[in-house]
Amino acid sequence: MTVTIDGTLGITTPAATVSGALSAASETFTATPVVTTAQSMIFLSLDNGYGATNTVIRRFTNTITSQGADITYADSATLGASFTINTNGVYAISYSDNLTASGEIGISLNSNQLTTSIASITAANRLAEATVPSANATASVSWIGYLASGSVIRAHTAGTAAGSVASEFTITRVA
Repeated sequence: MTVTIDGTLGITTPAATVSGALSAASETFTATPVVTTAQSMIFLSLDNGYGATNTVIRRFTNTITSQGADITYADSATLGASFTINTNGVYAISYSDNLTASGEIGISLNSNQLTTSIASITAANRLAEATVPSANATASVSWIGYLASGSVIRAHTAGTAAGSVASEFTITRVA
């Protein structure tokens, strides 16, 4: 909290900013809080195979969390799962998957190579990649950075079948 000589008062917290004026002749204080909304987040679990056309784009079964308007999640039996960014900002993305054989998993950005392994797509469209070393092993990838409105994010693999442990995907706007 800060008070200045001219009687102005300002209070700032992580969730709100309050400002107003103090007067020596009056004890009345008027404040207008500015409250920020919760960050947007999509959290999914349990694989649901791949898109029929986009054969290396993962699908998910369970939506654990879906809040905010900064990200639009779409799931299609043909196209797989996609996450469209609606608001410019900094986003954190994590993806883990368990496969029945060695293979690659990753996160793609605006890729049009949706039948090509994440390891072989254009490098500019690959945000993160990891190799699942053997059958029923799990790999995880993550990425944090700026995304512009209109960007499309996907859980992108080599098309290897899912193993026995549930896959998870989380995307959150953090700033």
